[in-house]
Amino acid sequence: MKIAFLGGGNMATALIGGLIGKGTDPRSIAVVEISPAARERLGSRWPVHVSTAPDAQVLGADTLVLAVKPQDMKKSLASFGGSVHGKLVLSVAAGITLDTLSRWLGGHKKIVRCMPNTPGLIGAGITGLYASRDVEAKEKEKAESILRALGEVVWVAEERLLDPVTAVSASGPAYVFWFI
Repeated sequence: MKIAFLGGGNMATALIGGLIGKGTDPRSIAVVEISPAARERLGSRWPVHVSTAPDAQVLGADTLVLAVKPQDMKKSLASFGGSVHGKLVLSVAAGITLDTLSRWLGGHKKIVRCMPNTPGLIGAGITGLYASRDVEAKEKEKAESILRALGEVVWVAEERLLDPVTAVSASGPAYVFWFI
């Protein structure tokens, strides 16, 4: 399995660390990150491929994890053009629907929305997942195996149920940690 990350922030770092900790070869991971500090942090921590834009290693991945802030997603996806064809796409961006992601990806349909929570940063999280109808069972298993790097996973029956997952599971612990 070859995985590319669009974005190398906290959640991507947690996923990468969890995957490597569970035996994924770090050389099979590529990250597109525009921040020099984040690229340096990732590259000095693990021997993953880090670039400022999609390159051959990123485009050669079979799975693309979208880990940029929701407000930056549309612009960030423009750099991929039509190069996501055939890939499984996982999005950890809150609030961006499958339909919107598909439109921004030129009609691509193999998308799983994932809503991890803050405890995932230490491998103790729970991630809500919802897949488009075009995602096959083996691809759902792949999504689960990737997101288990953050902790447990739970599939929801309808996409609209990711909003309460976001409000209660993802934002709730973050506010508690902030308050403490």
